[in-house]
Amino acid sequence: MQAKEYRPDIDVLRAIAVLGVVFYHANIPFFDGGYVGVSIFFVISGYLITGIIKRKLENHTFSFLEFYENRIRRILPALLFMILIISLLVVITSVDKAEVRQIQSSVKRILIAIPNIFFYLNTNYFDPAAETMHLLHTWSLGVEEQFYFIMPALLFFLYKKLKGKIQTIHILWFLFLASFIGSIISIEYSQKFTFYMLPTRAWELLMGSLLAYTNWTPKNQKAKFLCTLIGLALMLGTICFYGKINFPALWAFPPCLGACLYIAGGTKSEKNILQFITENTILIFIGVVSYSFYLWHWPIFVFYSTFPTHRAITPYAGFLLSLLGFAIAVFSWRFIEKPVRQNPRFKNRKLLWSTTIILLALFLLYAEHVNRPFSPDTDFIGTKTQVHQLGEKKAENEYDFILVGDSHSAAISNGIAPLAKKYHIYGETRHGRLKNVYKEGTTKPELKGYYEDWNNLTQVLKTNKINTLILVYRVNLYLYGADIVRRQSQIRNLTYIDNPELPRDEALYLSFKDSIEEAYHYGVKNIIIQIPVPEALSHVPTSAGKLSSFFGYNEDEINLHLGESVENYQKRLAECLTVFERLKKEFPNVIFVDVKPYLLDEKQQVYKVIHGKQALYYDDDHLSKEGALYVMEAYDKVFQKLFPQNK
Repeated sequence: MQAKEYRPDIDVLRAIAVLGVVFYHANIPFFDGGYVGVSIFFVISGYLITGIIKRKLENHTFSFLEFYENRIRRILPALLFMILIISLLVVITSVDKAEVRQIQSSVKRILIAIPNIFFYLNTNYFDPAAETMHLLHTWSLGVEEQFYFIMPALLFFLYKKLKGKIQTIHILWFLFLASFIGSIISIEYSQKFTFYMLPTRAWELLMGSLLAYTNWTPKNQKAKFLCTLIGLALMLGTICFYGKINFPALWAFPPCLGACLYIAGGTKSEKNILQFITENTILIFIGVVSYSFYLWHWPIFVFYSTFPTHRAITPYAGFLLSLLGFAIAVFSWRFIEKPVRQNPRFKNRKLLWSTTIILLALFLLYAEHVNRPFSPDTDFIGTKTQVHQLGEKKAENEYDFILVGDSHSAAISNGIAPLAKKYHIYGETRHGRLKNVYKEGTTKPELKGYYEDWNNLTQVLKTNKINTLILVYRVNLYLYGADIVRRQSQIRNLTYIDNPELPRDEALYLSFKDSIEEAYHYGVKNIIIQIPVPEALSHVPTSAGKLSSFFGYNEDEINLHLGESVENYQKRLAECLTVFERLKKEFPNVIFVDVKPYLLDEKQQVYKVIHGKQALYYDDDHLSKEGALYVMEAYDKVFQKLFPQNK
């Protein structure tokens, strides 16, 4: 049970894992939990690697050099080939310095075996922003490689130095339980850390290690059959029926257990009805090329969904892209993986290590100095900044205005700052979510506080004299939890604290109502609410640059291609606009500022996203500094009425 001989059923297991991951990313129906495929891969790796080390230690043939040479031959050739091609394509197709910096940083971290740490610090696997990171999927290689650095040394030390004193299996059990319990605790504080980092994922690999060390397998064929069947059911069930859950931690246990049961049940099992799966030649071949398939599928999806503009991956497109990824994987396996692993020349120790060192050095040098080929005149300037203090302060605890809201209020502050100077008034930006609401499913204390932090703003209202309160929110995100570009975002209905059963539009109305009434209660004279801005159909600076550079689009064509249509805006924000109409009737003194007429194109079809070489958005939904200044006439008209004596 220590992986002495080739087992085709394990290649089938690899196929199940990789198809789960690929079809999940391809948005294929019934693969909503396909991300568990990585956990299945971890179990396989733990089982095979630990079995190999254990067997060689017992035979007194274990060598650290040989172990890492085999890992190099297995991992590095296909990985370097993929990195080279993908990074070149990114550089060639890039018009954004940030894209090149991102691929440079990713490559360097992959080469030093810490991509999981890099992506932990820079994104979230389930975050829509991850859809633009071409090498994100290599995070799992980082976890495995770190495991490969630790496990051989640990087993060698336990076998050679503590043999007879402490049983290796007891140490493995202890590490498994520590990691498993740690992941359950950790996920309550940071899903990102739990997802990406070895300490909280090690238990999945250690499940395979424990299986290899215990040599456990059912004693009779009927039990083996049942074991395999239950294992398949657990894996396929989680792949099909998982979805948006707080993964991994406890949720990763069923697919990992399923993988262990499948492996244990397949040991020296006789012919049975499950052979059509466990010995399926198509699945076996998919398993054989699964490593290259995994490496290539994700960057192909990213290129499709981001070049030249954002597009959703439909199941049909996802399936075709999966076929393309598989074709490239077969090529990579046939001409990169297989020759390096089987050619006797690459078993020459000096040649292998010298080649590896030279290649890593060249790739690190390449990652450090590669630059995009396009000149700066292809750039569309869209500046991301926030102004905290607007104008010159005159007295303590007195404000002409406070700008409150989410990141959209931070974006509009760039336009309000010069108005504060023009009218000789003073204000500050404050982060504050709407009163008495949170998003359904938000159970973590720090997140729940994030949606209830109007309570922090109450102290500001109590202890300061504030003339005007400006509220700027991305209201559609409150209502739907998703936007135009990030259609796969998790939707959590807005929930009113005092009555969680209320529909989301009523919750939104009451939260605005409560916020307005509290502001008036503490002496605020004027309240301004900004109607949400239109949202672009893609990341504006990047997509506009690509449309201009590669396809020759002019300003009008770019706006037509990337701008949100008037019709779509009205449809997308129908509930929000209805809520605002109700608020206007109940609070006639509240001023509603609408910036979108200033973005409307000449034909009144779409809302503009660029003006000349200026990107009016710094991403797909936040106004850039240039965009905020572009629409500021909407606020200027209001400030003329509110602060005429200050001008």
